[in-house]
Amino acid sequence: MEKIIKIVPALLLTIGTTAQNYNDAVIFNKCDYEGTARSQAMGSAFGALGADLTSQSINPAGLAAYRATEIGLSLGVDVDKSKSEYYGTKSDDDKISVPFNNIGASFTFGNTMRENTQGILSQNFSISYSRLADYNKNSVYNSLYRRNSMLDYFCANDDILNDEFSGAIAYDAGWITGPYDDNGTNTHIAFSTNVWEEPYGNNQLDLAAREDAIGGLVDHTQHIKESGYKGETSFAYAMNISNKVYWGASISIVSLRHKEKTTHYEEYYGIPFDNTANNFTYTTDLKDDGSGVNFKAGVIVKPVNALRIGLAIHSPSFMKINERYETWINGAYDDYEYYSPDGDYDYNYRTPGKLVGSLAGVISNYAIISVDYEMSDYGKSKFKDEDGGSNTYYDNINDDIKNTLKRTHTLRAGIEGRIIESLYLRAGYNMQTTPFKSGIIQNSYKHQAVSGGIGFRHNNFFLDLAYVCRTEKGDQWVLPYSEYQYEDNQPAATESKSHNVVVSVGFRF
Repeated sequence: MEKIIKIVPALLLTIGTTAQNYNDAVIFNKCDYEGTARSQAMGSAFGALGADLTSQSINPAGLAAYRATEIGLSLGVDVDKSKSEYYGTKSDDDKISVPFNNIGASFTFGNTMRENTQGILSQNFSISYSRLADYNKNSVYNSLYRRNSMLDYFCANDDILNDEFSGAIAYDAGWITGPYDDNGTNTHIAFSTNVWEEPYGNNQLDLAAREDAIGGLVDHTQHIKESGYKGETSFAYAMNISNKVYWGASISIVSLRHKEKTTHYEEYYGIPFDNTANNFTYTTDLKDDGSGVNFKAGVIVKPVNALRIGLAIHSPSFMKINERYETWINGAYDDYEYYSPDGDYDYNYRTPGKLVGSLAGVISNYAIISVDYEMSDYGKSKFKDEDGGSNTYYDNINDDIKNTLKRTHTLRAGIEGRIIESLYLRAGYNMQTTPFKSGIIQNSYKHQAVSGGIGFRHNNFFLDLAYVCRTEKGDQWVLPYSEYQYEDNQPAATESKSHNVVVSVGFRF
């Protein structure tokens, strides 16, 4: 019961309303550093290594490790496969996308000859775009002969009943009745009388019909189609001091686009309909477009040639987001679809900052081992109104985030070995702890990735290939919580595997 009490306030925000919530914070904070093929093959553990365009997103001090100017381009193909199990019914779906991972140029100036050992030996100016996160995924959830319905949620209370994106359009479509008697007085909460017969009168649900039906009453099918990305265009400066200390800083323009279309279908059995349709479809369409800015600064120290120690600080990203939201439902007595008004909202969002600690070992020119640790407190995510101010509405959302989300810990590790003069083999692994506090049903969330790749270097040309398999496991609420429940409301168990192939090509001169 304590677990249910904790999750109810958040769940009431997730379906049929445009309110921002902790799910948005998790989506907006997502970061996988989907940059160059070399960095991804090594688990994106580049905080203490550098000399890679992905360094701008992890630790800009790594740019000072360049000894030449580099221009590079990285493209990928992603195949996402999702599986779910909902009340014992298993389902699966997939999606193919072609992400643009990275493009950039790093310009190195100064005397980079190895015999120079004192002072500022080189400086670096870089500009690059890197993809930070990918939102492309299709999911499906099915269940057979259940008792709970989405209409129970629409009838849960007057706030939801009158919400123009959920209960109000269900009422217009004839799936639920209004909360008023003939005199226009609010006498009771409305119920779904068009679906459940009412032998007891007074707009009461026929509880016996739902509970006594053999095998249950409702089939559910829910499709969720997601698309979009998060990326950043960075401008960075770095310097090499005596080949012992690398220092760098960057300013980044963040771009975000996230689309999510949810189609929820229900079909009913075992009740006497009285000229009423026995199925309906409720669709929500959400689009988020955002932009913002963040700052990064970092240092890499080489106490000895074989060891590199890195530390980087990422400021929060200060973002402005435009949200567009629309819902529609088919009618109970006709073939029409009833639409909500177009929702168009602007607000500010601030991600939490990050701290990245790194350690790398270099064995001459033959092998590299690198490890990154990253910490970020999701509970410090903040929503504000479009003018940057605070009010009760956003204060309540931010309190919900603080009570639901917590600090995350990410571990990245990679290894690279030179096989022959121009050929390199790479492998990597990374994992992130759950951002959900204990007692929240989504606490079961798990995220990890394994990767490998190969690289070719010849004169000024390089070609890298990487394969990354990312796995996410967690829970998804198909139906939101409602006070009207005829069986235990359970989430669906989900697993998503993303198979990503990345190719990078570039020149150094």
